[in-house]
Parts: sequence; structure tokens; C-alpha cells
Amino acid sequence: MGIVVVLGSLMTDLVARAPRLPHAGETLIGDEFSTFLGGKGINQAIAARRLGAEVTMVGRVGTDTFGDAFFPMLAQEGIESTYVERDPTIGTGVALIVIAEDSGQNAIVAIPQANLAISASTVDSALHAILSRRTQRDELTIFLAQCETNREAYLAGLQHARALGMLTILNAAPIPREPLDDDVLALIDILVVNEVEASALAGVQVTSADTAQAAAMTLLARGPQQVIVTLGVQGCLWSKREENADTISHQFVAPFLVKAVDATAAGDTFCGALAAGLASGTPIGDAMRRASAASAITVTRRGATAAIPTAAEVEAFLKNL
Repeated sequence: MGIVVVLGSLMTDLVARAPRLPHAGETLIGDEFSTFLGGKGINQAIAARRLGAEVTMVGRVGTDTFGDAFFPMLAQEGIESTYVERDPTIGTGVALIVIAEDSGQNAIVAIPQANLAISASTVDSALHAILSRRTQRDELTIFLAQCETNREAYLAGLQHARALGMLTILNAAPIPREPLDDDVLALIDILVVNEVEASALAGVQVTSADTAQAAAMTLLARGPQQVIVTLGVQGCLWSKREENADTISHQFVAPFLVKAVDATAAGDTFCGALAAGLASGTPIGDAMRRASAASAITVTRRGATAAIPTAAEVEAFLKNL
């Protein structure tokens, strides 16, 4: 079992279900309202933990009731929360989510709040403490981050993790307001993006495996060692720069076709499961297939953390194909 360090957001999800997504300017009567604990950071941490990794969460919440609720969940999941700080001046992050009953697709407005106040020093302290444990036990450590925290925090995390010999993964979601400069991309071992994020970052409209390859090649030229483009029902693509910088290899992982009811945590499940697989020493192609299976299970369930499967469920799903 390797260690996965997740720097990321903790958000309270306020979820409305409606027959479809509303149009601009439209008031649409919904069918159901629920509150869930979520955020890309905690979703990915829980996915990594349920898929078998030892996980430490680095993040920040408010001192409000929304923030209170995360610590029992982290303890129940077996995730270390030493580096989840409380902010007395800024509230816990929230996400407003509308889910379309007709397609299972969603529209989300995220308001990060305390997530944007994580300090670089907190990230540095967490990584050094975890490194000391890893050195004693000679374990592989994965650093996984997204863009729902402030740039200072995830940049510091990538810099420190790279300097400490950790494998760095950045899920560039949501698309950050500040540009992902080439000096940031150069710190990333594996960049994970979906079609929308790949299109925005590469300037290539991604609609298929072929256009995903073009986007991945553009992104690889800017610094990351590997790029994974997730394509929803079309599967996912892994692209890698070989030792010869002029050579790029591509591997496509076919999708698992299921009936989607809620895609809220699908991408997060993929990232957490991928990190867990790599932390255990699984080859990346196999880790991607397992992550795709975990993501497929997730979209068949409602909610964010509630929808994320366990390792046993993923193994059963793959066995029954």
C-alpha cells in the first residue's frame, strides 16, 4: 500500500434535481433537493482510500457547521486529517449543483471560500511529515491536487512534492482563472483533464480520441511528462513523452457503458482511483482501466462521496463483465 497525499477542496454540495438543465434566464421547477459533503479534494481522497491507498488530506474549512461535518467523515473513511485546518474568518466552501434527470449531466457553480486560503507553509509541512514516514517504510508516495484551491497552494505542493521525489498528479479542474503557465506544467508528472479542460488548455476542440491526441500532444510540449484526457462515454486517452523527446506514445482505454444517473463525482473518482493504483505499483494502463471502472460505477449512483465505490465493488464489476 502506497501513500496518496491529496491537496484539495472540501465543499458542501447543495444539489437540486430537475427534469433538465435550465436555460440562461430560465426559472425551472425542480424535483428534489439534497445536501452532501463533497469538493474535488475530498472526493478524490475518499476514492483513493476506498480503492486501497493510505491517504492524507490537506485542506481548509471554516469554523461553521458545514466545516464541522467533514471531520467525522474523514475519520470514518480512515483518512488522516491533521492538515485540514479551520479558518475562523472565511466560511466552508459550497457548490451549487443542478442535475438533469433526462441525462444525468450536471451544471455546477463552486464557491471555494476557505479553500482559497490554504497556505503554502501548511502544504510544505504536510509533505515533509509524510515524507519522513515514507522514508521509514520505503513506500511510494503520490501527490494529487486540483484547481479548487488557490494557485499558491497547489504550486507550492507541486514544487515541494517534485523536490521530495513524489509522483505529481494535477487534475486541472476546474479550469483555473490564473493561466497554467509552462513553469507550472513542467512540475507535473501526470496531467489529468476532461474534454472541456483539454480544449481550453490546449486550444484544440476535443470531441473524439483523435482530437484528444492532438490536444495531448500540445499539452505535452508545454511540460508535463504524461497527459490523460478523459472522454466520458468515449473512454480515456493516455499520452506520454518517451525518453526521446520527439516520440510520443498513446494508449486508449475503452469505456464501460452504464446507465448514468449522476455524473457529479465521476472525474474525481477516476483521479483518486488512478492515484491509488499507481501508489500500489500498478502499471498505468491497468490503473486507468480500474479507475475507469470505478468512475463507471459512480455515475450509476446519486451523490458525490456516497457514490464512490470500494475496491471490492470495482473488482466485482470487472469480474462480471
